[in-house]
Amino acid sequence: MEKELEIRQAVRSDLDSILEIETVCFGADSFSRRQILYLITQAKGIFYVVTDKGKVIAYSSLISNARTHNLRIYSIAVHPDARGRKLGQQLMEKAIGFARSYQLKKITLEVNVTNEAAIGLYLKNGFEHIRIINNYYADGSNAYYMYKLINS
Repeated sequence: MEKELEIRQAVRSDLDSILEIETVCFGADSFSRRQILYLITQAKGIFYVVTDKGKVIAYSSLISNARTHNLRIYSIAVHPDARGRKLGQQLMEKAIGFARSYQLKKITLEVNVTNEAAIGLYLKNGFEHIRIINNYYADGSNAYYMYKLINS
């Protein structure tokens, strides 16, 4: 990892930077300020940020379910100016490590069927398509529901 990059758990003061990335990456499907604050401060799981010289440039939100022993990747986003630096891969490795450390059995996610970069990342990391979810996004586009089994 580049020297000035750090991956750490998000804190409340990261909220504005996360919201900026959220809006740039997801537009109409963006989470609200309130939703992101909940994910950072109260949700079961972890919210990671990648910082470059202290500035948040990427993040991932992971929700764990103790009852089902699953981890859901709620969101992975990289600011367009920071793409091409393998930040998505680094966040994926953190997610897989988190799942293993809590002995979770499976990681699930939804991804827009047109998001080739994200789909490629997930396939490269051992995710499989289970099904298509019709009209999943605000614009009516479909999502793939994908999963990865975690080996202990």
